[in-house]
Amino acid sequence: DTGAAIIRSDGTILGESLASQDAIHEEWGGIVPGLAMAAHQENIDRVVQSALDNANMQIEDVDAIGVTVGPGLEICLRVGCNKARELAVKHEKPFVGVHHLEAHILMARIPSEKYNSNSEQSPDEIPSSNRAMEFPFLALLVSGGHCQILRCIGIGKYTIVGGTIDDSLGEAFDKTARLLGLPVGGGGGPAVEALAK
Repeated sequence: DTGAAIIRSDGTILGESLASQDAIHEEWGGIVPGLAMAAHQENIDRVVQSALDNANMQIEDVDAIGVTVGPGLEICLRVGCNKARELAVKHEKPFVGVHHLEAHILMARIPSEKYNSNSEQSPDEIPSSNRAMEFPFLALLVSGGHCQILRCIGIGKYTIVGGTIDDSLGEAFDKTARLLGLPVGGGGGPAVEALAK
C-alpha cells in the first residue's frame, strides 16, 4: 500500500491517506515487486496531497519530511524516498530518514485517537490504553521477511528476543491459502482467517 500522514510532534495524526494494492496483487496470490513499485509511482503524488488536504494544510505548513528508508523491498521504498527528497529540496524542508522496521515498532507510541492532546485531563487520568506506550515494552514485529520479538528499551535501543529464519509470515499464509484454494488477493492471512471463522 502507498501511505502518507501529517503528524504533529506530539504524535497526533492530523491527516492521512492510503492507496491499497490488494486488487493489483490478487490474481498473483502475493506481492509482485514490479507491480507494487508501479502502483506506488502511480499513487504517491495523490496520496501525499490527500494527506495534506485531510490535515487542512499546505506543504509549506510542514516542518520536515520523514520517510522510511529501509530495510524492506528496495524498489518500493525508493519511490517514497524519491518523493520525500523531491519535496524536501523543493520546499527547503529537513529530510528525515526513518528505519522502516523501527517505524512499525514506534507506531505503538502514537496516542490513541480517543485521547485528545488538548484535553484538560492529566496524563494519570487518561486510561493507559489511550496513552502513548511507555518504554520499555515488548514488540512482535511482523513485516515481510522480518519476524522478530523485540524488547524495546528506547528509540534506537532494541534487544532481539527471538525471530524466524524461514519465509515471512505473510508468505507462509499466502502459500497456505493457495494450497487450500482460497482467494489470496487481499493476502493469505485474511483469507485463512475468514475460513477459520
